[in-house]
Amino acid sequence: METRLIRVEREMNDHGAMTVRVAETGELRTVVACATSDLRARLASATVGSEFPLRLAPSPGRGNSWVVLGR
Repeated sequence: METRLIRVEREMNDHGAMTVRVAETGELRTVVACATSDLRARLASATVGSEFPLRLAPSPGRGNSWVVLGR
């Protein structure tokens, strides 16, 4: 688990996935799940270019996909 400053590259889609870029490294990450429905709703309202810290953990068995644990 890690907290990183991210920038939204692609807004959340109908399946709850979104693409973010880690500010420090430029790495792209695909968010596939959120720990709570409230957190999901907050991220769903984020627009391309928005920057904020997220607490992320790798999604088990899903390659380069991530779960958001907090904001």
